Amino acid sequence: MLRLAWRNVWRNRRRSLINAASMAFGLAAIMFGQSLMRSLQSQLVEKSTGSITGQIQIQDPRVEQMKMPDRFIKDPAPIAAAVARDPRVLAGAGRITLTSLISTPQTSVGVLVVAVDPAVQERITDMSRYVSSGRYLSGGKDLYLGDKLARRLDLRLGEKAVIMAQAADGSLGADVFRLVGTFHTASESFDNSIAYVPLPAFQALLGRPGQINNYVLKLKDLDQVDAVRDSLESALKGRPVRVLTWKDIDHEILGVEQFQDAILDVVLVVVFAIVALGILNTQLMSLFERVREFGVLMSIGARPRWILRLILTESALLGAVGVAAGTAVGAALIWHFGRAGLPLPVGQAFSYFLPFPSVIYLRPSWGAHAFACAAVFAIALLSALPPALRAARLKPAEALRHV
Repeated sequence: MLRLAWRNVWRNRRRSLINAASMAFGLAAIMFGQSLMRSLQSQLVEKSTGSITGQIQIQDPRVEQMKMPDRFIKDPAPIAAAVARDPRVLAGAGRITLTSLISTPQTSVGVLVVAVDPAVQERITDMSRYVSSGRYLSGGKDLYLGDKLARRLDLRLGEKAVIMAQAADGSLGADVFRLVGTFHTASESFDNSIAYVPLPAFQALLGRPGQINNYVLKLKDLDQVDAVRDSLESALKGRPVRVLTWKDIDHEILGVEQFQDAILDVVLVVVFAIVALGILNTQLMSLFERVREFGVLMSIGARPRWILRLILTESALLGAVGVAAGTAVGAALIWHFGRAGLPLPVGQAFSYFLPFPSVIYLRPSWGAHAFACAAVFAIALLSALPPALRAARLKPAEALRHV
């Protein structure tokens, strides 16, 4: 039956090639769309966690606004010890994130001050890669801020600015910091409203030596984030802290991902419907051309079940050819744009909120691709079922008189 079905598939070579090509290009388009969406989501998570959020944060459980923790952890040493024992953690460090006021002789501007350990922070976030002038933090009372913010303050390299914030005793703490570098990320929020300073100097300004308001981690494998969260919760059980993943903090990113997934589902349904209608139309045309042939087969003893199996086998073979070709084309497109990148204006869309590149490097999503391949093959079989059932119900005498 396989040999007969294979010969039947290629008896009308043009029609079979058109049918296989429609499946192949439909599948390749699906794989490309899946890869594009998953790659966009992955880069969005990587940029958000790599710019400021971190992959895991440890905060005081009383904090309500998790992006802006307003409660301090007085003794971060147990946290550091628990993090150091976990081999899945690449780097971790305490920091302070606090709204403050920067003043120069010309003006004063409200900013978000992020006080970090410069040596460790370079392994957790990538802000040191955006230096546009000067250098990154090294220690002391260095100041590193966005280039747009520096222009607003009329502050130049080497000049000093005063940072003021509410101290632990309720008074207004203030200290002088020297601008050592500026950064440019192309993000309005970052370049215009964030300043980085060394952690010890800011702790002294606040009168909170050794205290932090969040402990930030970067993992060796982002997929392990939930497992590491559970392990740290167990290790820190009984202490006044809570462990949060980026999913708990960046609700907006999860919303964007859900919206993109919904769009992708709609596109998949439309493509599947087009492929199904194309196969059904081709099989019906083939049936009308082969009615007399089926009549001859039935008259020499072919049972209806055999006719049904033959048509489904032909459709399965054609589907296998289409899926194989589509997988090859789709994989080639993903490989090419994974190396060369795909320029898209997504950087402008996200630029207000965070630094984001305008080039997407595609990555395969083999689980989703396997589902798409199986779905296209199943559609090829199901679309052939109505013509196959109709052929199986033909009466030999009437079929032989068909012209």
